[in-house]
Amino acid sequence: MIIAAGVAVAVSVLARYRLPYRPVLEQVLIPVPRGHEGLVGLRIGFITDTHIGPFIAPEDVDQAGSLLAQTNPDLMLFGGDYISESPRYAQPAAAVFGRLAATAPLGGIAILGNHDISTGQDKIINALAHNGIRVLRNEAIRIAAPGGELWIAGIDETILGTADLDAAFVRIPAGSAVLVLWHEPDFAEQAAARGAFAQLSGHTHGGQVRLPAIGPLVLPPGGRRFPSGLYHVGPMALYTARGVGVYRPPVRLNCPPEVTLVTLTAPAP
Repeated sequence: MIIAAGVAVAVSVLARYRLPYRPVLEQVLIPVPRGHEGLVGLRIGFITDTHIGPFIAPEDVDQAGSLLAQTNPDLMLFGGDYISESPRYAQPAAAVFGRLAATAPLGGIAILGNHDISTGQDKIINALAHNGIRVLRNEAIRIAAPGGELWIAGIDETILGTADLDAAFVRIPAGSAVLVLWHEPDFAEQAAARGAFAQLSGHTHGGQVRLPAIGPLVLPPGGRRFPSGLYHVGPMALYTARGVGVYRPPVRLNCPPEVTLVTLTAPAP
């Protein structure tokens, strides 16, 4: 009994005070659509769910971002839920992202998450813009990559926002290579139906606590079908990142925080 209690205490301490602050770099390969082979080799950094606030400091996100900066991404994408519980964290968070985006030749693009909307969306949008990062809300932007054009379609947050894929895709020419940024992963069929070849999402934190043979203990609405990792939704690749931060309870176990490098590869045979 004493040994078991000691183990439980040790695991609890690790899950609260150590494991949430040990980020890892995940590397993902996603094939481009046929006709867009010029995009092969493009490196896209992805950071999401940093939740800078009571439990995650800007320095923690800087540490995670340094893992990604070392891979020299061409473009930085940010997947929402940057702050938690107070809009006063907006500027410190945006400053971290601005430094990271400045290292990418093609800059940085962001969307919002539910915590950004509930905590202070205007402040985070303005802070990101001040740091050179464009926020997409049901709109798309054309990226002139060295080997061709890549469209990034940013979808508004689904739970508290107003997702509108028709508005996001209206300006995109038919046959374009489209990557969708959408905070929640579980609506990926809608992006696939519009011809996107990839979607990057967060929101789930991977569950924060994952048990062997059970998996994540708790997942949020909008993140229960595709909790973490790479999926195929029809012909579209969907990647759900575990994110950098935590929310209540502020613990991680068997679910390390991550930053993600996506490398575009040759079309699937």
